[in-house]
Amino acid sequence: MLAGIGCLAVLVAAALAGWVFRDRIAALYRRVRGVPEPAPAVYAMPAPGGAARAAARLGELARRGGPAYVDLSAEDLATLIDRQLARVPRRAFDSVGVALGDQRIRVRGTLDLSTLPRKLLGPLAEGLGQREPVVAGGALSVPAGGHVMWTIDELVIRDFPFPRTVIPAIVGALHVPDARGAAVPIPLPALVGDVRVSPTRVRVTRASAR
Repeated sequence: MLAGIGCLAVLVAAALAGWVFRDRIAALYRRVRGVPEPAPAVYAMPAPGGAARAAARLGELARRGGPAYVDLSAEDLATLIDRQLARVPRRAFDSVGVALGDQRIRVRGTLDLSTLPRKLLGPLAEGLGQREPVVAGGALSVPAGGHVMWTIDELVIRDFPFPRTVIPAIVGALHVPDARGAAVPIPLPALVGDVRVSPTRVRVTRASAR
């Protein structure tokens, strides 16, 4: 039994060391294999007047004879997400920034952890403050009904990644309007037929032109 406990302690210590020094280990691996450094994520903040500009662009989709699609910037999307989160009864997530990737977006900000039940944070609860930096990532999609949903499958609070299975409960505890599990609605027109994300833009296509 003592030997088993000792082995378990060694494994836990090794896992902890691997997590703490993960950046150095990854950098060493890239140097040995000749893999280039990944480009850092570039986050855009909501811009002044961004809501009006995004609404004007999206309004073109509903205009008779309007374009088949419109392109939104990261600033436009940050504005729309920030506006959706502002609808939460008790604003818990602020300082929103958005980074675009290949078919994915990442949203960073500051989260008021006092709005979450401590049991959702698990053993990390004692080591976290009331407000902590957060990064959430996931894909955009258009399920039936034409509403764009952001399905979160990555959540990091401070430097600690949370299991994907916990994310729906955390989203639910934040009381995001119309959220479905880990999926958060983005306020775009209901006539959207498709949405595609690239590192430079978000292309929104109306349903009739899909």
